[in-house]
Amino acid sequence: MILLIADSGSTTTDWAVVSNTATLHIKTPGINPIHQDDTTIECTITQALCPQMDDISPTHIYFYGAGCVGGETNMRLNDILHRHFPNAHIEVESDLLGAARSLCGHNQGIAAILGTGANSCFYDGSDIVANIPPLGYILGDEGSGASLGKAFLRALLRNELGKELLDEFYTTVDTDYRKLITRIYREPAANRFLASLSPFIASHLDNEAVRSIVADTFASFIDNHIKRYDYNNSPLHLTGSVAYYYRHIIAEVALHRGIEIGTITRSPIKGLITYHTNKP
Repeated sequence: MILLIADSGSTTTDWAVVSNTATLHIKTPGINPIHQDDTTIECTITQALCPQMDDISPTHIYFYGAGCVGGETNMRLNDILHRHFPNAHIEVESDLLGAARSLCGHNQGIAAILGTGANSCFYDGSDIVANIPPLGYILGDEGSGASLGKAFLRALLRNELGKELLDEFYTTVDTDYRKLITRIYREPAANRFLASLSPFIASHLDNEAVRSIVADTFASFIDNHIKRYDYNNSPLHLTGSVAYYYRHIIAEVALHRGIEIGTITRSPIKGLITYHTNKP
């Protein structure tokens, strides 16, 4: 049995080819069936994935991805994968289910993704049984990189963080007020731009005001999402770059709110390998 496991976002897909003797890790551009047409997805598989697989033919494919919302969307991606791997059993599921299976394995728990966006669910050890809609970065996405960037910029541009930090930010990001407003309101993918400010924010956590903004963002995530699940009897597990790099602040905020923190990982792929190779 040879497994091909994928965890895909819109930017990057992490693939793992798993056999009894070895695991091959592959990175390709992201695959998102909501935002990409069949030709784009076909090109990624043909030009980026297959040349790295050394003619390996997987028997089972488990694809977890952003934009895999079910129904015809998942079937479309399933059909594309089937054209390239006709002898494989193929399952296409959401990135949130992938995160839950990676973090919780076959146990009950609360799982969350904190990256550019945010999402969470209550997981019963096999499937998602409850999900608070994240609503995107305009209406929601509390705890995401985009929400961190938005809260930080709001305070920075309202002169709440001091001129010295504002000047440093303009120099580091090579921008100014006019360029920022144009970038956020008139150019595409504002959420990605806002999330891209996370490294700058993380490098200034010794600033009490900045640290407070970050803590408040994660407090809002816990209050508006995690506390709506059965958190008294289930730990919170998290994955994603934001979850990983701010894990110490998240743990502090969670402790003050009576939330038990379990596993925090940067990426789901290692946990997914464990899940699919250790089925009960």
